[in-house]
Amino acid sequence: MLYGVFSDVHSNLEALSVVLDFLDDAGAEAYLFLGDLVGYGPDPDECISRVRALPNLSAIAGNHDLAALGRMDLDWFNQYARAAVVWTRKRISAPNRTFLEGLTARMDAREFTLAHGSPSNPTGEYLLGPAQFENNVALVKAWPLFVGHSHMPLLFRFADSGPGKVDILFLEEREESLRRLSGGGFAPVALNPGSVGQPRDQDRRASCAVYDSVKGAFRVFRLPYDIPAVQGKIRAAGLPEYLALRLDYGQ
Repeated sequence: MLYGVFSDVHSNLEALSVVLDFLDDAGAEAYLFLGDLVGYGPDPDECISRVRALPNLSAIAGNHDLAALGRMDLDWFNQYARAAVVWTRKRISAPNRTFLEGLTARMDAREFTLAHGSPSNPTGEYLLGPAQFENNVALVKAWPLFVGHSHMPLLFRFADSGPGKVDILFLEEREESLRRLSGGGFAPVALNPGSVGQPRDQDRRASCAVYDSVKGAFRVFRLPYDIPAVQGKIRAAGLPEYLALRLDYGQ
């Protein structure tokens, strides 16, 4: 199966449209969405509508999605995120709200595991270090593990050099082969496709990935989109100026 993998759209319709068109052209047969459809950006309802219409979709919620539903305390968010959440709450249609309400922040499927942040803390933990990866391994029933939340394209796996050592790779635009166990399943590996709508790795282009479950391969792609158009919408909506400016710098 060829999967389109994406995360952290954050109400950025221009970036999402480019990503979904690309994944469709790439031959995606199914889609894995790793949370945070809304928050920060100017088009929450339109982004939810685009994603919920995808075929063979496996989707989970992120912390901003839950906050927009009133299920997370706003004290957890900085001032810019809080302002966007409050603004977003009034701009989600009833059908799209129902869709969000049906999502959990973690999904355990037969062939993969999805968690927005990490299996142990799906809405709070950023998977960024080797100890975090090791601490979550026992909680994963099916590999690969796909995560979002950090807005950076990353891979975590145990190193060949010895037990207990973890490789962390920043994923460039090249194919990564996943290791298989003797029984045919995949060895522990966590994969993050980066962020569609608000990259934070100093690369302003939208980030997404393609996962080939037969070949055992994962590849990140970076795609340019119309940033000034999104910035204009953010300003017209009266959202914080910082949310427009950060898109220029991939932060």
